[in-house]
Amino acid sequence: MADRIEGFIVNCLGGMNTNRDVLSQSVNEPGSATQLINYEPSVTGGYRKINGYTNDYGTVPGLGKVLGVEVAFGINDNILACRAKNEDDNYFYYWNASTSAWVAVTTPTDIDTDGIKKVRFVKYNWFEERVALVDGINPAAIYNGTTYTQITSDTAPDSPKYASAFKNHLFLAGDPSEPFNLYFSSPVDETNFNPATGAGVINVGFEIVQIKSFRDVLYIFGKNSIKSLRGNSIADFIVSEVTTNLGCIVPDSVVELGGNLIFLGPDGFRPIAGTSNIGDVELETISKQIQFTISAIITDIVAGNIDPETLTSIVIRKKSQFRLFIPVEGSFGLIGGLRQTQQGFNFEYSQLYDLPATCAASGYVGIDEIAIHGDSNGRVYKLEKGNSFNGSDILSVYQSPYYFFGDPTVRKNFYNISSFLRTEGAANLVLGVSYDFDDSQNVFNPPSYNITTEGSAAYYNEAVFDAAAIYDGNPSPVTKVNISGSGFSIAFRFVTNDTSASHTVQGIVLNYSVNDRR
Repeated sequence: MADRIEGFIVNCLGGMNTNRDVLSQSVNEPGSATQLINYEPSVTGGYRKINGYTNDYGTVPGLGKVLGVEVAFGINDNILACRAKNEDDNYFYYWNASTSAWVAVTTPTDIDTDGIKKVRFVKYNWFEERVALVDGINPAAIYNGTTYTQITSDTAPDSPKYASAFKNHLFLAGDPSEPFNLYFSSPVDETNFNPATGAGVINVGFEIVQIKSFRDVLYIFGKNSIKSLRGNSIADFIVSEVTTNLGCIVPDSVVELGGNLIFLGPDGFRPIAGTSNIGDVELETISKQIQFTISAIITDIVAGNIDPETLTSIVIRKKSQFRLFIPVEGSFGLIGGLRQTQQGFNFEYSQLYDLPATCAASGYVGIDEIAIHGDSNGRVYKLEKGNSFNGSDILSVYQSPYYFFGDPTVRKNFYNISSFLRTEGAANLVLGVSYDFDDSQNVFNPPSYNITTEGSAAYYNEAVFDAAAIYDGNPSPVTKVNISGSGFSIAFRFVTNDTSASHTVQGIVLNYSVNDRR
């Protein structure tokens, strides 16, 4: 009797999962990935190869790495950056869009840039657009697009690392000489730290590693504790404990996304989310599926291989996504994206590779979201632009789980795989097939297969009418490949390493038959 050919359908959903056993992942999360590099959870479904970046902002004058960047709409031409001083006294610059050049901001000559790990910016608007700058070496400073003003009063911290604007006060923390103290300015007067005018200082009882305002609360993060500050002024500010069992291990991992404040704790990413009880917070881990991957990053931090203060996170709001950058060549950062499912919104993860940003920022300029990052050679790039890493190839890898179709001890015959792709231009993918849980000693895997797509749609009034024009999108969004071989289980790997346009792997259909048990 002829074998009955069956179809196995996979919707690419769930993101990278490095924390499940191979059998349960295949059954319960067939659309997840065991490896997902430079792919992102797509807002249109599936896994999308990420965009590239381009050196739109040249090189910041100075020495060494870019120390800090900011997208500050309404201040100069919206892009700010800092770099260690060279032979002159400048370290702070704004981008002049009309001349495509960096312009130095006049700052005090005694600013010390030796030893600065990162310059952090905080945007706020009480009556005009302003930014506060802190670096852990020099006094905090304020810039409004015209004047750079240092906060040098005797009652202000000398060299804070962290800042936040909350309830019309500027809060400062992280001074190495007084790491437990949280300072706040007078109301609507960020350079005034005189207690007689409503300013003050609070000893929170632990070393502060970050402060962030969220809704009507200022959260104060330590390495093993978190506290909250509520109120409107010195008259009613109240500090309360959130937890004494965990804290934040990477200061700049704290970001706001999807109505949550997210941070990297010692066991993964956690949100500070309001619960149904007023004043309560929820600190459940949201990254259990990549616990093994995160543990490797944390191990490097504990071992001293990575300085946690040099890691950076940003939010790509239009994609409901955050990215964690590690400024070490050859290292893997992370992408976390929210995807809506029948069970609600869930986080899906993938890895960033070959993007060692020393600092990064994102923000809206009008209605356009801009994301930028700096590198170790002083260059500033625009993210989410182009199909290359400033001219270099982008490696992308999507590895599926091993599918065994009910019984991993019965052999199956495999016939073909149909890949449902959404392409944004001509693309070339390599499809690899692996049998029997990658048992390399006893199994022969077939050579890889090439998948080529012609391109994306051409649109009226945008396309050139010629033989290459495609008017109905991808000529065929389904690419079918005949495969050879049999085995007890099978997995697929999609790989690119080029500068082709982005594509999205949305789904897979595999045709197979089951042999008799022998």
